[in-house]
Amino acid sequence: MASRFPRQVQGDGAPRTQGVRVGYDDGEEEGGYDEEMFVNVPEGCKCGICHLILRDPTMIDPCQDTFCGSCLRRWLRTSNKCPSGDNVTVEQDKVRPNLFVAKLLANTKVKCPKKREGGGRCRWQGDLSELKTHQRHTCLFSDTACEQECGAILQRGLMQLHINDVCTRTPRPCPFQPLACGEMLPQREMARHMDSSVREHVDLLMMIVVQQQQQIARLQRTLNQRTGYHFKHRKSEEVETSDFNTTVRYRPLQQEPP
Repeated sequence: MASRFPRQVQGDGAPRTQGVRVGYDDGEEEGGYDEEMFVNVPEGCKCGICHLILRDPTMIDPCQDTFCGSCLRRWLRTSNKCPSGDNVTVEQDKVRPNLFVAKLLANTKVKCPKKREGGGRCRWQGDLSELKTHQRHTCLFSDTACEQECGAILQRGLMQLHINDVCTRTPRPCPFQPLACGEMLPQREMARHMDSSVREHVDLLMMIVVQQQQQIARLQRTLNQRTGYHFKHRKSEEVETSDFNTTVRYRPLQQEPP
């Protein structure tokens, strides 16, 4: 009885391809899974074409040799023979999913292969069947589109930082907010606001200039008042001191009684 597990492609003349190892969260990617992502590598579950762990296990009847779905489709574009080298002619209606191997792999423990920019990796572990859901919805290191649809693609863990500091669709205060302009606009609309509100912004600047001039005038009056008070008080002290010195200098000497 033919084995349900895949055999390696035989013979040096058999065409071989390398599995594409980018991502792992897209079911349409070509090639198998990298062994490094498996906690325990399942025995006999390697594709005979790309030599990686089977992705979308696809079987050929009647030999029951199993390969990655994408690898087998690519093979059959140039050959109608089984890739295992047993000279079996492959008919399209004899190619079907290998449900036994697919279930075996679905329950196999794997590590999320996503890595953080600059170092580190995701610590998630779970069944292979759960990996796609994890990467699409919860993995902090998976690439995802900006939640505000600005067009940026970034790692999910950097989303809040992107929205706060970079995203062109995040409403931000007008540069004239300290002068009482209350507009909050996305970056792409701010230029139009600045162009259309020149008169209003100039009026705000003039109002601030007038207020500052008034404040300067008040401070000057206060300073003058305080300076005048201290000057007058000091002159008064100088006059008193001068009178005292004069009195002491010209006081007649009194003779002692005999």
